[in-house]
Amino acid sequence: MRKLMVMLVLAFTASTAFGQLFTLGPKIGFSSSSIKVKDVESIASGNSSVGFHAGLFSRITIAGFYVQPELTFTSAGGEIKYDDTVNGNLDQITELTYNKLDVPVLVGMRFAKFLRVNAGPSFNLILSEDARNKGTVDEVKSNYNNATVGYQAGVGLDIGKITLDLRYEGGLSKLRDEINIGNESFDTDMRNNLWLFSLGLKLF
Repeated sequence: MRKLMVMLVLAFTASTAFGQLFTLGPKIGFSSSSIKVKDVESIASGNSSVGFHAGLFSRITIAGFYVQPELTFTSAGGEIKYDDTVNGNLDQITELTYNKLDVPVLVGMRFAKFLRVNAGPSFNLILSEDARNKGTVDEVKSNYNNATVGYQAGVGLDIGKITLDLRYEGGLSKLRDEINIGNESFDTDMRNNLWLFSLGLKLF
């Protein structure tokens, strides 16, 4: 009986220590994203769009520091405004949307056992995209780069098995190199910026 009790205590201690070192679970959330356009005089950023994301996160914690890789499906986008002065049409609005697979790898620090700060690179793979016109421009062709690299930085809270995160994501590489509107093609530096709010659940 004594040996059994010792084994149970050791097993409980090991599982508790493992749970403190490694965490895995699902996460869901929503985002507010906008398209940033540079180097094109007749095209400007429009309103932001609301999207969603869902996936898995894991966390390895050692001495108050942690590494948190994630895998998430994200739907994002934004609006652009096209000043079509040639045809007498001003502020033609196009809504750009796309779906991507994100792999952020965050490095962070914990404070007071429940508050976290983190930052790190995010590797993104574009899965699908769409462009919808809200004006009279005949066509806006989508030609996103297949893969981009960005960064994420933010803060988080751990409340029991619940995790809450608020992050900002910016682009380190171009989302697209050019945009085709009607019969015109414009070289541009276009990037997507997102605010991400997520809710996660620690399975162990």
